Amino acid sequence: MGFLKRWLGGADPLQESEIAFLICVEANRLEPQARLLCESLRTFGGRYRNAPILAVSPRPHLAPGPEARARLEELGVTCVVEPLNDTGSPYGTINRIVAGAWAETSTEAPYLVLLDTDTILVAEPSFARADAGVRPVDVKGSASSGAGDPRDAYWVRLCGLGGIEPSRLPRISTTIDKVPIRASYNGGFTVVRRDLGILRRTREIFFASLKESLRPSPGAEFDVFASTGAVGREASEWWGSSQAALSVAIWSSTSDVHTYDERYNIPLNNLTGPAGSWPMRRGFEPILLHYHHLAETRYHEQLRLALARSGCSRNVIDWIEDRLHLFKRETDA
Repeated sequence: MGFLKRWLGGADPLQESEIAFLICVEANRLEPQARLLCESLRTFGGRYRNAPILAVSPRPHLAPGPEARARLEELGVTCVVEPLNDTGSPYGTINRIVAGAWAETSTEAPYLVLLDTDTILVAEPSFARADAGVRPVDVKGSASSGAGDPRDAYWVRLCGLGGIEPSRLPRISTTIDKVPIRASYNGGFTVVRRDLGILRRTREIFFASLKESLRPSPGAEFDVFASTGAVGREASEWWGSSQAALSVAIWSSTSDVHTYDERYNIPLNNLTGPAGSWPMRRGFEPILLHYHHLAETRYHEQLRLALARSGCSRNVIDWIEDRLHLFKRETDA
């Protein structure tokens, strides 16, 4: 019975005083994303609505300007500008890695909740009292199904950098295409117990792989389309490496890992096709949405379709609709 309660997130959840939210923001499309996310946390966060929010800009030359920072500070957000990412790499997700490592040594909250800026909280969450809390990746992508998989050599070496055997990673299934893989978790929503140093460990493992130029997709012939647009071929070669390093760091640090259910980190970008749907158990409602690029003006019809398929209430959809003007570009006028 205790396991069931823990699995449902109902056993002694973390209190507001125990957590701090952490996001990255820069003077680009992350600005409106950050504002929408922080508004949603203050509106729908329930018991956590007044928890601290840290908005870190790890590349000072791309830090938001005074006006953007003032808007975030009005929402009770602490904006931090620190020279944490001097790699010059086009793989922007390095920002999340270095910001997480910084937060573990620069904050006092017992737990950190890392969120991608292109997420929206739409109902009160319940954060489990575990060393780490995760959601599996949506599709196989850069993950490995094990021996014989084209990407398994990457994972074996990454585990070596983390000081563990690949067998240490449990077998899980991706949320969308249901492929069995070595544990790989979505980096856009992670909860960690700060004093374990999981995020510092993630940084160590990732930068060791960076030194070796160890990438999941070397010579990639595709261009990943992220929430800020196409990332380019070089960044695409690294795509998925941050969450791979995180996964190895988690399992090199603890076995107390809580997997959040389907109410969290719902991938709206995968719900726009003709067969798009999201299986939600009876009595469950969405808590955290991951919309990726869909808030951009030209994708709003797809966003509306995905919101409906996710099971969001009319009130939540209307609240989001009222804020889509944040993403309006001058060229949209």
